[in-house]
Amino acid sequence: MPAAEDSSLATGRNFSPFLLQLKPSVQMSPLPGWMQLPALVREDLATVEIPLPALWQAPSAEYFAVTVVFRDEGDGGPAVEWRSASGTVSSISQGLGESGTAVGLNARTVLLPQSITREGGVLLVSYYARFDALVSVAARPARGNLLAILGGDSDPVLVDEAFRIFERREVDGFRPQPLSGDLRRGAVVEAELSAAVEPLESEIEFIAPIDGVVEGTMVRIDVLGLDPEARIEVRVNELLAGTLNFPPFRLDDPAIVSDSLGRLIVAGWRTGTLFIPARFLLGGENAIVLSLQRSAVETGRPVFLRNAVLHLRFGSEEAGAPPEPDLMLPDPLLPDPDEIPLPEIITGVR
Repeated sequence: MPAAEDSSLATGRNFSPFLLQLKPSVQMSPLPGWMQLPALVREDLATVEIPLPALWQAPSAEYFAVTVVFRDEGDGGPAVEWRSASGTVSSISQGLGESGTAVGLNARTVLLPQSITREGGVLLVSYYARFDALVSVAARPARGNLLAILGGDSDPVLVDEAFRIFERREVDGFRPQPLSGDLRRGAVVEAELSAAVEPLESEIEFIAPIDGVVEGTMVRIDVLGLDPEARIEVRVNELLAGTLNFPPFRLDDPAIVSDSLGRLIVAGWRTGTLFIPARFLLGGENAIVLSLQRSAVETGRPVFLRNAVLHLRFGSEEAGAPPEPDLMLPDPLLPDPDEIPLPEIITGVR
């Protein structure tokens, strides 16, 4: 059953989020109605402790979700654990960040397992040896909601207030696996361009070999670090096809933070898409170039890409061609010889 964050009540009432800001200074939002005890910042243990009540004590809440914003240095990121009322500690995530690549400001949302939070306890967010890299931690209640899902290839479990859909692999606390390899679903092929995390400094080129008749293409790429005022242009075979489109976000999303000059930054990975008409594509190799167009007033943070995928819809080779004439003409209709009347013979006297 997917969870949906509840915004039916105004701020300060039962479903308000709890936000703990650590940078540039420690600040806590007012305790919402569902939260009974304040959070603790344990710098000596490099840990933030947030007491969460039993689900039956939080009206209408069936789940809890946590969003952690941090500076990701490629060391795996902060860990998330749960301490029950009996003192038992369970691991939820061994690391929310990237491994091996420092990507800068990152954000991850985790849907806490209902099986361990049902009776209440303490949420533990730890960043050992790098506690100063934690920027903020937000805890939010979520309600259950029946949802019908078409198809069997997705597994959505969380919907936020901007109607962004999170799949289980995004919010289960594990590090998402690269979407490598190609996959075919009927007439649509999902072709990998590049699955690994790589920087976008000014532009990057992908080569997509195409064999067959393509009716349309969709490029889909995860992006981190892009300023809200910047854009990424997509050129196909040296022709401008458009700019990547990103889903909307709410200004009160915990992943929205401000820089040193007070300008808003969207932390974490976002998925950009663009439809590319068939007229841009050629048979054989196609050059797809992504160009970073920065804003004149942004801070110039590094931009990274991952899971670059090209969705191609193939048609038949005869699609759009006029039908060939049918050269198998039917035999002419000939009368039955038995039904051919004999010529009339007239006899008489001359």
